[in-house]
Amino acid sequence: MVQRLPLKLSLGLIFLFELLFFACSDSNVVLDETTNFEKSGWFQKQPIRFNVEISDSTSSYATYVVVRQNNAYPFYNLYFSPSILDAKGTTIQKGLAEAILYDPTTGKPKGAGFGDIYEKKFLIYSALKFPKPGKYQIQVAQSMRVDTLAGMVSFGLRLEKNERTK
Repeated sequence: MVQRLPLKLSLGLIFLFELLFFACSDSNVVLDETTNFEKSGWFQKQPIRFNVEISDSTSSYATYVVVRQNNAYPFYNLYFSPSILDAKGTTIQKGLAEAILYDPTTGKPKGAGFGDIYEKKFLIYSALKFPKPGKYQIQVAQSMRVDTLAGMVSFGLRLEKNERTK
């Protein structure tokens, strides 16, 4: 007779194995961090800050954001402003980016979902360069022109060192 594990335990073990596999197999990942929001959402006057130490300024870095929102999110898109600051707090790069979270015609969410929470990964810089090795801060502010952006669950940043071509 085959003894089966409870569903929750089985899913937990699968998640643990995936976490260990992906954590050990991604040597080019310099930063992979997520900020969770309070239930009220993302406040416009509170940018998210990610600290990163760059040891190789000759390489370029692919920069991704991972947006998680729920059904309370009122827009089909998200405008946000990423800024790169050096150790002295000087802005060395600033931009405006747009993430399309829902299909504008059908209203269906893009990305993967579980329950009423959806997650989507977006490339914002394909080859970000840092002027010299050292500590940097990447700040991201929501630019939706509302004080509190409801329905935002979390916002993550992933920085991957690009492979050099010879």
